[in-house]
Amino acid sequence: MKDLKLTKVNQNKWYHNTLVFLAPVGVIYLVAVVGAFTANDGAFTVEAFVPNSFVVGAMSLYILNAALDYLRKIK
Repeated sequence: MKDLKLTKVNQNKWYHNTLVFLAPVGVIYLVAVVGAFTANDGAFTVEAFVPNSFVVGAMSLYILNAALDYLRKIK
């Protein structure tokens, strides 16, 4: 289990990278929410905040990318 820990420098780089990777996912989600509002003539509904399949796919890729980045930094 000790082999899966990162050094302090690599851990800080990984945290920074996860924040950088999160920016496109946030933009995709906000665009989807705005699109849901415009599709409903600007009506506020709770369903507008439910992520669609495109956003869920982007979130899945974000998690995969963060995990791969972590595993690359272990070496």
